[in-house]
Amino acid sequence: MAGRGYTSYPFQGFGEGLNLTDKPDAVSPAECIDCMDVSFTDRGAIEQRAGYEALATLTNRVDSLSPFYRSSGVRQLIAGCGSRLEALSVSGEVLASETGLSDGPYGFARFGAPTAEVIYAGNGTDAIRKWDGSAWSTPTASVDGISGKAMPTARFLAVLPQDHRLLATGFRTNSGGPGGAISSPAHAYFSEPGNPESWMTEGTEAHPENSEQFAPGDGEEIQGVISWGEFTFVFKETKYFVIWGVSADGRGNPVFNYRTVDTGVGLVAPETLCADASGVYFMGRGGVYRTTGQAPQLISGKIEPIWAGGASPFFTGGTLAHTSITDCAATIHEGRLYLSYPTVEANDRTLVYDPGSGWWSLYSLACGALTSFRVGASQELVFGYAAGKNKIARHRLAVTNDDGAPISSYWRSGWFDLGSPDVKTIRSEKVWGTGTVSMAVGYDFRRSVGQVEQLTLEDQTAPEWGDTQWDESEWAEPRGLTAAERRVAVRGTTFSVYFSNNLLDQSWSIHRIDHHVRETRKPSTVNG
Repeated sequence: MAGRGYTSYPFQGFGEGLNLTDKPDAVSPAECIDCMDVSFTDRGAIEQRAGYEALATLTNRVDSLSPFYRSSGVRQLIAGCGSRLEALSVSGEVLASETGLSDGPYGFARFGAPTAEVIYAGNGTDAIRKWDGSAWSTPTASVDGISGKAMPTARFLAVLPQDHRLLATGFRTNSGGPGGAISSPAHAYFSEPGNPESWMTEGTEAHPENSEQFAPGDGEEIQGVISWGEFTFVFKETKYFVIWGVSADGRGNPVFNYRTVDTGVGLVAPETLCADASGVYFMGRGGVYRTTGQAPQLISGKIEPIWAGGASPFFTGGTLAHTSITDCAATIHEGRLYLSYPTVEANDRTLVYDPGSGWWSLYSLACGALTSFRVGASQELVFGYAAGKNKIARHRLAVTNDDGAPISSYWRSGWFDLGSPDVKTIRSEKVWGTGTVSMAVGYDFRRSVGQVEQLTLEDQTAPEWGDTQWDESEWAEPRGLTAAERRVAVRGTTFSVYFSNNLLDQSWSIHRIDHHVRETRKPSTVNG
């Protein structure tokens, strides 16, 4: 650097996401202490998230969602909307509605048999409804060998992988079992193998009762069920139960084998229960957990203040309003966890977690319900608005705005001193990235982000629309990344970098920063 008058300090990675637990001046240079509407690439760059557009406008607000696929290739989206159930096409058209129901949210279970592919929906008060791809119905059940009986009035539904029984639980009445059988907050009923509309409830030798009570009398309600691999999980508020098999007693009656995982951690927001190949994810009162059938693993340690409070004054994203904690909702999409939570009443923030890289980010998506659905050729994140219009939206890469509004994104680094406790001057910064973004550098732990300057990180060598050809000849070599220099001097001991954007249909990414620090001139000494 001789003769240039500065020393360069490169920052080459930003892919470790949000850290709200460590001190603001102790986080990794690749982490941030505040962010909104950005994600992180596998190579450690920051990029503004994609936007969303409306898929459908419905009569009521959406409180639950589930995809419904058939082997014929039919793809449909099922929406619970308070007193209504809606079945929608991939274009957002309402195919059929089931009305006159009590209220949501709803639980769903897809069931496949040689002669049927259907999805069941329940809300805990009304009898289970069924969608067969073309019409809604209220199926009747065979209960203890007598046909024409009522199906359970369960909210939470799952299909056991061992022998294909429908599990029904989550009752809001004491007579919600099949055919009006007794129910309680601890009750779960199991259908006959391979037949979700046939149940046994009498409990006699001739007709064994296919039910189980999970920790009755503990003062807790069942909060959700889900099947994953060879297991089925039944969650309460401070514990969960893992059904690992179905055997038979000496008389041939079914025995539902399960173990209890009682660590004080359970499910508090039913709509946050979801799973993918890496495990079952759920939200407890202390954060987000993952389990594969053993003790739960806390995965939200880096962002613990969102649940516990005590975030640094530099975090502006908002913490969880525990009075509305049961409104939280989550899903897995493209290998990432999306969890929406309220900072006041309705969900207005969405946490994003990448299990592979371990980073967390925060989006301003206000989602009342979420799911992953193949609208077109690939999976898309689909969600119902938590407030405002009664819409379902599709969040996808091709969209650069939020239903016509700009995406207000930002990212703020932790505080760094460039390896020296002395006062120093950052003369300028050279930034590599794409798009248009504003940049600022704060100093000495001030909450202000500093003087904001707009940077254009677009390849200006191309004549038009990013094209490298002109009049059948090579015009310029296209660039993967573009550099820009911010020439605003900042003097201090510690510094924090801030990137932001609020321009309509303008995305951005940052891959590298070089801080140019003015050389310190020391007084010369004369040896006499």
